[in-house]
Amino acid sequence: MTGDRRGAPEQGPPSLWRNRDHNLWWSGTAVSALGTSVSRLAFPLLVLAATGSAAAAGVVGTCASAGLAAGLLPAGVVADRCSRRALLVEASLIQLTVMAAVCWQVAVGHLWLPLIAFLALVQGLASAVFAGAAAPLVRRIVPGAQLRTAFARAEVRDQSTQLAGAPLGGTLFALARWAPFLADALSYAAVTLACLLIRTPMGPDPAERAARRPPLRRDLLAGLVFVRGVPFLRYTLLWSALMNLLITGTGFMFIVTLRQHGASSSEIGSAEGIATACGLGGALASGWVVRRVGGHRLVLLVSWMLVCGVAGLVPLAGRPWAAGLCLGASIVLLTPLNAVFGAAMVAMVPDAMAARVLTSVNMAVQSCGWLAPVLCGALADAFGVRAPLIVIAAGLALLAAANHLVPAMGQLDRIGADGIGTDGVGTDGMDEGGTGGGGTGAPGADAGVAGSRADPDERLAR
Repeated sequence: MTGDRRGAPEQGPPSLWRNRDHNLWWSGTAVSALGTSVSRLAFPLLVLAATGSAAAAGVVGTCASAGLAAGLLPAGVVADRCSRRALLVEASLIQLTVMAAVCWQVAVGHLWLPLIAFLALVQGLASAVFAGAAAPLVRRIVPGAQLRTAFARAEVRDQSTQLAGAPLGGTLFALARWAPFLADALSYAAVTLACLLIRTPMGPDPAERAARRPPLRRDLLAGLVFVRGVPFLRYTLLWSALMNLLITGTGFMFIVTLRQHGASSSEIGSAEGIATACGLGGALASGWVVRRVGGHRLVLLVSWMLVCGVAGLVPLAGRPWAAGLCLGASIVLLTPLNAVFGAAMVAMVPDAMAARVLTSVNMAVQSCGWLAPVLCGALADAFGVRAPLIVIAAGLALLAAANHLVPAMGQLDRIGADGIGTDGVGTDGMDEGGTGGGGTGAPGADAGVAGSRADPDERLAR
């Protein structure tokens, strides 16, 4: 017996279900995301009930979005310089305090709009800090070969909490107007505890902290400079930004078109529920899909499904349930695509600058979404509600065709398919290997203080 084991199969890493730190992170962010979904529905209802003004609710939502967008770049720099665990805990505690303050104002019956707007701004800034510190975390607690599975489970988490949060928020708001905000405050306590209990070092490592850093102003742009030097990331940022614009427009026009065709609020809600349920089904199947469908093929499939789904809304606008099913069928594979992009981003960004790169990408992509309602509304007023849907479908078709032609997207199957590694992917002289998340999000828009929370696994768009 020579003990030669060359023919013995290699054992892979243990199941993610046995990964203590991943389970803590997934559970804590799941509770936090459920709290967000609960208060997301209740917050605009509260402002409308207190002021009777949709503009007032819009001001609060704008403050939250402005805080998030303004804070992302600085948050990425700070997360690559300071303790990420401390940043996660401090940001969560600030968010807990904000939601507790909102709960207190509602409970005592003194809702002051300027204070609510200020709290929304603080909430957005804290969300940016949390997002920057969370960006490199998944890579540190999950083996490279399981990254796609981890991101697929994050999609299941997000879709499930979105589906459960709205009815729960409505029920709590009906029982007591302060109850949804108390629930959201407690959800921040859950994610704070999870961050404290995770044993894996979150970084940055001592050597990275000791290294000489460039001036702060230069460091703010370092993430975008890195993206510019990597063809795949450069194209992905542009493609995802345009996809985010078009998908946000689809979500807006879905509501407007159904309403213009006589659908009631409950019918529109049911139609959105059907679409969300389809997204949840895709999330549940994400692990199976990403193991069997190549990344490039999945991008092409999703791209053309979206074209068909948006075009199908034009003749189905008078039938809300059919329209919801059409939209849901077109987005069912978006969640597996998010998992693929997430693993690819992890494989390409160095840990030392992961937060700066991913928050830069996130900021760039999210900066386009706010244009969609304005542009679609102007087109609908000028040419009718069908015109924006036709324009969106045409834009999606152009992006789908580009994915057949641009070599960078064809490299997706070689990026991170087996974990960390970027063989064959050029970076124009930059280092490789890192963390993050990418992809596109299903139609939808956040509003109010609760809506400012960034995705903890840092997808490109939401």
